[in-house]
Amino acid sequence: MTSSNQDFLNNILQKLNGSLESRFSKFVEEQIRAIEDTKVKIKKRKGVISFMREFPNFSAAVENMLSMTDTASSVRRAVDREYERIIKSMFDSLKVIARENPATLTSSGADPEDKEALNYHILLIENMNHFSEELNTHGLEVLEDWKEAAASEMAEHMGLYLNAVMRRPLGKLLEYLENLEAQIASGKTLTIIAAQPSNSKVTFNKILSAYDGREVRKGIEALRKRVEKHFGDADDPSLSRDLVNRVMRECEKFYNEVEVRISTITTTVYGGDVMYEWPRADVKMAFSTTGR
Repeated sequence: MTSSNQDFLNNILQKLNGSLESRFSKFVEEQIRAIEDTKVKIKKRKGVISFMREFPNFSAAVENMLSMTDTASSVRRAVDREYERIIKSMFDSLKVIARENPATLTSSGADPEDKEALNYHILLIENMNHFSEELNTHGLEVLEDWKEAAASEMAEHMGLYLNAVMRRPLGKLLEYLENLEAQIASGKTLTIIAAQPSNSKVTFNKILSAYDGREVRKGIEALRKRVEKHFGDADDPSLSRDLVNRVMRECEKFYNEVEVRISTITTTVYGGDVMYEWPRADVKMAFSTTGR
């Protein structure tokens, strides 16, 4: 009789487990379908997309229910597997929303000032930043991996974003540096490079003279306003402010790297004999007063 009762109980539990797994699978399919069907009008193609905003809350609720679950259990494996599917769908759908053909936006021939390309990078930065900042991984490998993937995506698009927005305040200088750096990388001798009329010391001095302290401060202030326009109107004011500050810190690093590049060119190509110096103090002052 006892054995019969155990069999009956096991049978009930197996059916219940199968039913719950089926319902959970159906729920996940519905969520993925909703993610893939998300449409955003072009004029609203900015800010944190709904499914990126909701997932950290969703995973937190799930993990609260599974706090006592064995890490080796079938339930844990099933949930981790579905996390993988949901987040992959989120990341893929985000790129579709950002741009129907995102591959064209990272090609070397793309115009860095192209508005479509810039919007793509902005949307990826905003959403990957939100995902990284808000997601509690609970020490789960699957969530840790996706959080790292988000950070990697953000770093990639931050670099592309900076390369675009820096063309306004530093365009002519960057073009000059990039041209010389490309020639050096190609194996041309420094003597031949410096002997070209377009690379003469006089030309370099003229380029540098256009970036005096006043012009640099003016460029950084305009840059700050542009960054605030791109990232300063998120739903969460705190996250928005933090992201603006983070982007501005990356902008300051970019300016500091430009100084290093100027110094390298000055030393290697022109023997250190250049009339104008990069206004380091003005750069530091300008970034210290950008409202952070």
